[in-house]
Amino acid sequence: MFVEHSVHVGRPVEVCSAVLAGGPRRWFPRLDDQNRSPVGPWIAGLPLRKTVAVDLGGPVTAGDRMVIPLSWSATFPWRLFPSLVGRIELAPLDRHVTRLTVSGVYEPPLGRFGEHLDEVLMHNVAEGTVQELAESIAKRLETPLCRLASPSEGLAPPG
Repeated sequence: MFVEHSVHVGRPVEVCSAVLAGGPRRWFPRLDDQNRSPVGPWIAGLPLRKTVAVDLGGPVTAGDRMVIPLSWSATFPWRLFPSLVGRIELAPLDRHVTRLTVSGVYEPPLGRFGEHLDEVLMHNVAEGTVQELAESIAKRLETPLCRLASPSEGLAPPG
């Protein structure tokens, strides 16, 4: 199953790319020292989260675009939850706005029962999870701590 969500970030692509290249602890939400993160959507105002082991590849740039390979799998019980393989992509919309896209594919666990459950409910949860991740990353990219004085100077210190 394919899931994708895009958001606009009110920063130039060079700034967003520099932040992502600076390492995932700056921008991946709730990432701990063992590269685990609780992910999931908000349902009725409450977070529906599952802790996953996150694997992020190195940034790949092509012109003014950047792609970071992404995969995750549940930490426990891993056989009850799908793994996701995807990417985080940055692309310029104009000089001051960047499109951030999180996309991926997953296969529902539990065979035919899992496929049916995915059709009825879980695909919406997967879409919500990718949406929440994209919006959380975008929010971090727009915070003052992620601003750059210039692309060549690195991240501005807090203050």
